[in-house]
Amino acid sequence: MRAVKSLRKYWLRWNVDRAAGGDPAAMNRLYLFGDPWKLDSPGEHFRFQETARIIREKIGQRFGSILEIGCGEGLQTGYLAALADRIVGLDPSAHAIKRASARHIPNASFAVGDLDGCATKPDTRFDLVTACEVLYYMNDFEEARENLNKVARTCLVTYFKGAYERLDPCFAGENFHSEIIKNAECEWKVVFWSQS
Repeated sequence: MRAVKSLRKYWLRWNVDRAAGGDPAAMNRLYLFGDPWKLDSPGEHFRFQETARIIREKIGQRFGSILEIGCGEGLQTGYLAALADRIVGLDPSAHAIKRASARHIPNASFAVGDLDGCATKPDTRFDLVTACEVLYYMNDFEEARENLNKVARTCLVTYFKGAYERLDPCFAGENFHSEIIKNAECEWKVVFWSQS
């Protein structure tokens, strides 16, 4: 049993490293056996609730459209769907999209895709675009921020404390607003900004 656990841990780490390097096939493999990030935990639901609260209180009560980059299995989508008339969830994993679609969130649709692909479509624009806990898997943070700006009127990203040093420089300046949320398990930064 110990050997199986060790092998699974190695397999997960190997695929996480490749996903962080921009390999969408690795992200798809991670979802073969269910939620690889344990997003259905109380700590993650706390993050979902707090992110939705910040959106309501600091950005706006309701949106015509939200694009959720890296929606995974749609766990956070349920929280975001309450804030919009229409929400679109994108994820590079077909396995994750299949499970997200099975949640039957009335105003949500899901598709395999990513931010880069969305940014190349000239007529794609959403009132709010979120990229929660996904920037780590993008090769160029500055490019990711610019791509968010191409498809959004307002943008929101979250990242955990361990990534502050890497990501904070990308979101420095008076146009960016941030708030810290934390519980006993973790601390996250929520950064949001609007197009001028």
